[in-house]
Amino acid sequence: MKRKHILSIILAFSGSLSADAFANYFCAGAVSYLGVDRSGAVFVALDNSTKTHAICNMNNQGGYLMVPVACKTAYAALLSAKVSGRSIRLYYEDNGYSCNTIPDWSGMPSTYFVEGPY
Repeated sequence: MKRKHILSIILAFSGSLSADAFANYFCAGAVSYLGVDRSGAVFVALDNSTKTHAICNMNNQGGYLMVPVACKTAYAALLSAKVSGRSIRLYYEDNGYSCNTIPDWSGMPSTYFVEGPY
């Protein structure tokens, strides 16, 4: 009985946390561009929020925070958002940029979370 009580407290607390609680910043919007280059790097741009940039690689982790399995899942979420016209959020560790200053066709290895589509 005591275990159930402790587990329910842990689940209630963890459910109240979101990616926002850990985000240094996030960019949100509809996916205006989505592509994959021959190395497996996933490139994305969000309407009125970011320029085209790589967030992960589906074949090898390299310098990115996301491992390939997570990158494939992120790509699926981005594709779903693109096809449905819904918005997505991309979360980044502090990397000296903001949504509006991400350089075009750059790599953003600090991307660690994709939320949506919503």
